[in-house]
Parts: sequence; structure tokens; C-alpha cells
Amino acid sequence: LDVVIADLDGGTVNVPECVHISLLPEPLLQQTREALSMVLDPELEVADLAFPPSTISASSLKMQDKEIRAVFLRLFAQLLQGYRWCLHIIRIHPEPVIRFHKVS
Repeated sequence: LDVVIADLDGGTVNVPECVHISLLPEPLLQQTREALSMVLDPELEVADLAFPPSTISASSLKMQDKEIRAVFLRLFAQLLQGYRWCLHIIRIHPEPVIRFHKVS
């Protein structure tokens, strides 16, 4: 009941009702939206400028794919930086046990 299924070929994500998925933290959410907007529609980003650049060209599909991947790679790196601070070692067992502190 607590499994999220992402069908990458079909483009669907099935999230059970019992699973709560929160939004990204605010600075990361806005940065990611802006970066994706720059990749997917660069003309929109400069539309309100008084003196827009003379040439704005959309990337090729292959380059656009790489740019989107880079946006998400940066997002995941920012989300997961410092994860080691959330690891706690429990030494009461013969072998130490590493636990992830979810609240942290």
C-alpha cells in the first residue's frame, strides 16, 4: 500500500492515498522552475526585458534533453547535500548499526 509506481515509458505516476509527498523546499522549488523555464522556453524568460538580447535560439532536442537532466542532477545534489548529518550510529550491538534520522 505504500509503494509509488512511476511508469517512465507511459509517463504516469501512481501514488497511493496513504502516501504523502511534500513539495520541494522553497528556494529549490523556485530555482528548479526557473531553470526548467529557461531550458523549455527561453523566449519567455526575456519577454519582459526592456532591451532583450537580439538572438534567443532554442536548443536542439538532444541538447535540451541534456539541459533538463542537468537541472535535475543539480536539484538532487542540492537536496541530498549534507545527508551524512542525518545518519546516526547505534553502537549497542556487536556490529554498529547506521540509522537514518528522518526528522533531520
